Amino acid sequence: MSKSPFDGMKYGPIGEAVAKAAPGSEADPIGIYAAVLALFSSSLGGRVLMDSGRPVVVWTVLAGKSALGRKGYALNTARKILNPSIGAFIDTHAYSGISSGPSLVNMMWQQELETAGTEAGTDGRTLIVEEEWAAQLRRSKRDANFSQQLRTAWDGKPVSNTTKKETQYVSSPLLGFHAHITPGEWSRYVAGSTADALGGSYNRILPVVVERSKLLPYDHVATVKETKALTAAYKWSQQETRYMTFAPEAGRRYDELRSEIEDRMADMPERLSCFLERSAEQVTRVAAVLTAAERKTVITKRALEAAWAFVAYSMVSVEKLVNEAETSTPRIVKSLPDLIREKLAFLGGEASSTMLLRSLGTRVNAAALKVSVQDMDDVETYRAQSGGRGAPSIMYRLVKPESEPEAKAKPDAPAVEEIEHQEEEAKPKRTTRARKAPARLSVVEKQAPPAAKRARPTKKVTASANPLADLLAL
Repeated sequence: MSKSPFDGMKYGPIGEAVAKAAPGSEADPIGIYAAVLALFSSSLGGRVLMDSGRPVVVWTVLAGKSALGRKGYALNTARKILNPSIGAFIDTHAYSGISSGPSLVNMMWQQELETAGTEAGTDGRTLIVEEEWAAQLRRSKRDANFSQQLRTAWDGKPVSNTTKKETQYVSSPLLGFHAHITPGEWSRYVAGSTADALGGSYNRILPVVVERSKLLPYDHVATVKETKALTAAYKWSQQETRYMTFAPEAGRRYDELRSEIEDRMADMPERLSCFLERSAEQVTRVAAVLTAAERKTVITKRALEAAWAFVAYSMVSVEKLVNEAETSTPRIVKSLPDLIREKLAFLGGEASSTMLLRSLGTRVNAAALKVSVQDMDDVETYRAQSGGRGAPSIMYRLVKPESEPEAKAKPDAPAVEEIEHQEEEAKPKRTTRARKAPARLSVVEKQAPPAAKRARPTKKVTASANPLADLLAL
């Protein structure tokens, strides 16, 4: 039996915990793994560092189709795994809805301020969890400072925000991040945001393409037991600051991986390589978190290989997402006249106003339909009396103006404008005598009924290039 991609990245207490919980979840095991890495690494903020002082926090994003990707299942399973170990931390340090630089800094600053007087001391650890990341990406476009502040926080460097009352300053941001997005939203808000991508906003995040792993019975109830090794590892990390280093063999392997990553990036266009520029450091961070879960400070080659398997999978996910964004066929938006022609043809070439409006759905109302048809040479309008006593129905019909330049109306189908004029004349008049309005041109010149006086031809008025917009402007 061939190994799955998850088998290559499974390592230590974190890998074992995910492997035990995965059979009881419909989520992708790699999605669960990514969520656990993000949440658990956030709890280590400020306490577990690389020997250079760099943070080890891992930011992840699950990219999967709505309902099919099982992104929420992955996060819920990760929470069940970690609740016995760090549930209190997640409950008191997790936030959402952050979409601007000031709100990001204020969140971290307030967290430090609220814990400054506690017995445990100042605790500035914060965790952003966005299950609808696209909504925040859409809002964040209004603030050019947000991306820069986010990048700085990942690096663990100072961030600040000045308000009318004070300057909010965070010297060592301890920020975790986990989010969900669909491939289509990634295409629009991430891959389509060239400036942010090239600036490095998204190479701090490890995206993982996920999909449903299985279908379980509707009454299935998953049971996830506590992973005591993770509980012990969290307590171990809080006792004192731990500095992570490479074992000699792991250090040599890291140099090889860094060269391999850079060689791969050299052959890629910048639109793709810009998402992978932090891949070498991402390997370091993931390996450090896996090692800290073992309550060790020396990263072994085996831990490094497991971390590389996860980061390599993320790199493949990035390539897939970017390529799909570029090759996806853009949606063709048809004009209203084209839609009217299409629907009339589908309805047999002729339809009442009510029938045509139903076919068009919410795209247009009766007034907009009438204005649009006035500028269409291949659609005529007339009234047809129904079998009852009600007013004649407005009808629309496809015609061929080139073969019949002077189309004749049916004897029993007077022009819409003339019928409207007759109806206006039939209305009760005020005592003050009103001046009679001049007759208007029909959409297509027709033969008037014998009893009615033919309207005097008037000069044709050039229609607006966009009659629908003109109508709405009124």
